[in-house]
Amino acid sequence: MRAFVSRFAIAAVVVSLLMTGAVYAANDRVTAALGSIKKVKVKVAALAPGDPANFLLIGSDTRAFATNATQQKAFGNAQAVGGQRADSIMIMHVDADAKEITLMSIPRDTYVSIPGMGRTKINAALNGANGISGPDLLIQTIKNNFGVPINHYLAVNFDTFGKVVDAIGTVPIYFRYPVRDSNGGHNETGLSQPAGCQRLDGLHALEYVRSRYYQQYINGRWVPDPLSDLSRVVRQQEFLRTLATQAVKKGLANPLTASSITSSLLPNLTSDDQLTTDVLLRLINTYRDVKPDDRNAVQSETLPVVQVGSNLVRADSVQAYLMLAHLANFSPKTTTTTTTRPVANAPKPSAIKVKVLNRNGGVKGGAAAALAEFTKAGFVGAGTGDSGRAVTSTEVRFATGASAKAAVVKSYLPGGATLVADPTIKDSDVVVVLGADFTSVTAPVAATTTTAATATTAAGVTTTTEPPDVVAARAACK
Repeated sequence: MRAFVSRFAIAAVVVSLLMTGAVYAANDRVTAALGSIKKVKVKVAALAPGDPANFLLIGSDTRAFATNATQQKAFGNAQAVGGQRADSIMIMHVDADAKEITLMSIPRDTYVSIPGMGRTKINAALNGANGISGPDLLIQTIKNNFGVPINHYLAVNFDTFGKVVDAIGTVPIYFRYPVRDSNGGHNETGLSQPAGCQRLDGLHALEYVRSRYYQQYINGRWVPDPLSDLSRVVRQQEFLRTLATQAVKKGLANPLTASSITSSLLPNLTSDDQLTTDVLLRLINTYRDVKPDDRNAVQSETLPVVQVGSNLVRADSVQAYLMLAHLANFSPKTTTTTTTRPVANAPKPSAIKVKVLNRNGGVKGGAAAALAEFTKAGFVGAGTGDSGRAVTSTEVRFATGASAKAAVVKSYLPGGATLVADPTIKDSDVVVVLGADFTSVTAPVAATTTTAATATTAAGVTTTTEPPDVVAARAACK
């Protein structure tokens, strides 16, 4: 039997559902290993062969695996923390024709409407309610709240994540400052690492990616991370990208390591019963050459949210709009030449009243010309005027309750625009104030990853520019 190693880039699933690339070994072994994935009956959306697909990737926080004192100290036991919740939730949009993968994390504390439960955190859906299974309820919740259908379901638990890390050996992570996980003096996950390049084994990797009370020791004091779960999502994505790269590197170099990764992972996965071995093998073949650290082919994003309470967020209806549009788009990129509305169930242009204001110092008649373009595109004209201001960036101002309509209008402005809530608007849904950057009104092409990536900047997690020496040290941590 001729052995070989293939990259399995759909494996955002793998390694606790976020991993963006993994390794499998030996043809017959691959088929047998894929067949060991546990199946569960889940209601998923039908999918035409070759079309883009949405995988719901779940990391369950069940403590059933915690049997020894060390595990129970870090994570609790099944008696103390009963049931299960979705500790990590991701939607993986796979476009086989374009060989691209988009991974969007949904913060576990996102406030949504769950059938049978009412308004609560999305992670509670995995417990199920009123005779609806947890996976089905979570899929239904995502469709109802975000308009995104799910085609396949994959779940993994904490224990599997640690086993995959241990199968690889260790994963290098650079810490600019000493870090810990502390809440009121209590070390929640056990995380405690010095500054510098540290190699994390399975247990310490779990402590790191699960930390919600992350603190850094800066200038003589412990500084908490104010974004809590939102920052944790970013750390998870970066850690799993690093883990994926290590898995490919070590698996290619050593077939025994690849086999160990496979045996640690696949028997511990649970998928919907429609995700057959044939489907998985086709995905393996499609993505075998995609590198997990290729940020163009594998894009990581976070659902844009706004804080509404302690450890509670909700989706930002405006900023999340185009990102969700990309996940709801099932037209292969090679054929997307027609225009489309920004997202499933979006308001049609014919239902949107638009007024256009010229900027101070702008081209005379510019507002009238722009409104003519909007009406030609199907919008309802609501008049023109002058803003009386020298506006640099085009503004899309929207009335109370018209945020979704504003997102549609913005999608027709290829030069970009700033969305601004304006409760004083009474005679229209949206007022466009033309800026110096205005070029034209152009019907959007079906949502692309470029559009989705633009929306990512509103995810609520900001990054800071690091000094060159820190950037170099981080890059050298391999």
